[in-house]
Amino acid sequence: MWSNYQSAICLLLQRLLLAYAIVNPANDTANTVIYMLPAKDLGPETWRAGVDCLDSFAQIFFYRNPRERFTRSYNLMLTNAFNLSTPADQIQEGFHKLINEAVTQAGEPHRSELFQLRVISDHLINKDKNKNFGELLLADNYVIIVDTVERLLSLMSRYVSRMRSWNPGARFLVLFHNPQVHNRPLRVASQIFSELMSSFYVHRVALIYADSALDYNLLVNDYYSNVDCRILSVQSVGQCHDGQLFPSPKAVYAAMTDYISGFSPKNCTFFVCASISAPFVEADCILGIEMRILGFMRNRLQFTINQTCSLESRGEMDSSGNWNGLLGKLTDGECDFVMGGYYPDNEVADFFWGSDCYLQDAHTFYIKVADRRPAWQAMVGIFEPSTWIGFIVVLLISWLFWFVLVSLLPEPDYFQQISLTAINALAVSISVAVQERPVCQSTRLFFMALTLYGLNVVATYSSKMIATFQDPGYLHQLDELTEVMAAGIPFGGHEESRDWFENDEDMWVFNSYNVSPEFIPKTENLLAVKWGQRCILSNRMYTLQSALADDIFAFPQNVFTSPVQMIMKAGFPFLFEMNSIIRSMRDVGIFQKIDADFRYNNTYLNRIAKMRPLFAENAIVLTTEHLKGPFGILGVGVLCSSVAFLGELMIRYWPCRLQVKQQPSATRTRTRRKRTKEAGKLRRSEWERQVQVAPVIRFTPVKRRKVL
Repeated sequence: MWSNYQSAICLLLQRLLLAYAIVNPANDTANTVIYMLPAKDLGPETWRAGVDCLDSFAQIFFYRNPRERFTRSYNLMLTNAFNLSTPADQIQEGFHKLINEAVTQAGEPHRSELFQLRVISDHLINKDKNKNFGELLLADNYVIIVDTVERLLSLMSRYVSRMRSWNPGARFLVLFHNPQVHNRPLRVASQIFSELMSSFYVHRVALIYADSALDYNLLVNDYYSNVDCRILSVQSVGQCHDGQLFPSPKAVYAAMTDYISGFSPKNCTFFVCASISAPFVEADCILGIEMRILGFMRNRLQFTINQTCSLESRGEMDSSGNWNGLLGKLTDGECDFVMGGYYPDNEVADFFWGSDCYLQDAHTFYIKVADRRPAWQAMVGIFEPSTWIGFIVVLLISWLFWFVLVSLLPEPDYFQQISLTAINALAVSISVAVQERPVCQSTRLFFMALTLYGLNVVATYSSKMIATFQDPGYLHQLDELTEVMAAGIPFGGHEESRDWFENDEDMWVFNSYNVSPEFIPKTENLLAVKWGQRCILSNRMYTLQSALADDIFAFPQNVFTSPVQMIMKAGFPFLFEMNSIIRSMRDVGIFQKIDADFRYNNTYLNRIAKMRPLFAENAIVLTTEHLKGPFGILGVGVLCSSVAFLGELMIRYWPCRLQVKQQPSATRTRTRRKRTKEAGKLRRSEWERQVQVAPVIRFTPVKRRKVL
């Protein structure tokens, strides 16, 4: 009985230990899933054939011409997937070993060459390690070995596309080995190519598909073909049998050469989304500097475009991580690239690609031009305030000196009044003729000196007055954002330009910056700037070609100069070809000529047209605006004289009336006529004492004076 129990316990322990040995949870290297396969699908011949096929075709598919290899180090990204099926897992292990041996133990001709090898695995213990990587060279070649389409998409979405070196424009070589789907190459290839294009925007893809344990089909994605462009097509460039390319390596190389040469934008149609931003893109969506450059590329690369223009902005990333504006359309696949005077942006460069820069533009704030200075203010502004104060001081000194002279010298009594000397000093200072003729020689000399002084001052003032009448100048011009804020004028511009002020010093600008449609540079909004309703951040090339260029003022400070480029989705397959054309155009000076022509046509010619002589009907004439100053002085004089008249009337007339009222009414009645005559004589005597005028004596010579 006990022996039976012992045998049962031993049998149970053997089963448990056997199961534990198979699972082996503590061994991380046990990453192979074993399926029950036929004998022909197992063994070293199976995985060795896959490794040799992958190695032979990779040398053809990843071939780079010497110029590219000398200017850019050769780099390769390998994936290390866990829990692959048996043939695929062994092929992956064998190819990794082969690559490491080739890198560390280079054979003939033993040349020294830079090489980068990266490995990404789906079995990372700390998945955040890749976030600490610095800036790396983007990968050019990817090798991915999988056994299912789902595993491929999982590797791409969760690991490969999240690497800092992720490059959707690279060449992707996928080896697919699954014994259960040996007879479906076109279906699996179409699914892989379609998913990679739609989900990751990857176009240069080649597939090594296992038709059997030793046979492979070499398939490529012929989406961009010069015959049927942008139509998904699976093309076979050869086969591989037992590690050897069939029909021959040269035939496969020739087929790949035809495929690469046919991979071009010729006869393709690309969708272009543009923001209406003159002069780069005009409202008709045909004219514009960038449209001309795009047309030049179109003619050289022989593709067609379907452009749509709108007033939408470039776009920014919202709080949910989605892009709006034209970049949102680019993400959704509605556009192949966008344009409209866009400048490079670090935030955009992390998610999109940009072409080489071909032009440059400057951005600054625009505000209302200061109002023209009133003519009367301009007349006052001919001399500085200190000069006017000097004139007044000289006038006071002349007045007092004249009064002292006529008081001490034997001048006539009617010349010695202080008010009369003030009037004479003022009249002589402004070169106005007076009727006074000094008697003494010293007074005459002072009179002549004061007359010459007045002539010089009036001549200087008159010469400047002519130019001031024609151009009175402007009032204070707002040229800083602090003044704009103090004046209560709102400011803003494009949403993407707001990032320029996201720093500690300009945070107040960032917080007050408006991104509403009312601050987008266009004619209606520039009219509001002209009338002083808002301040707009705009590019200078747009304002130069605008009819309002001379009616708005550009800040001389806070000028941001930035280049211009096209933006496209990361992975655009023909960026290299377009950049090559841009570089050639820059080398031969086409961009410099476009910029010079634009600035000549919109600056020199416009200024020359405005410098034409004015005809008689447009000549500047004197208006009431110019005479506001004289009218104002006359009004002040009339007002002062009226006040003085009322004052004198109150001082001299009312006391007489009060004296008359104090007499008895009876006496006043009997002697009314007599008192009236006496009062009249009294008033006349008072006025005569104040005004001493001797016109006959003043203007009659002494020898001809009559004595009665």
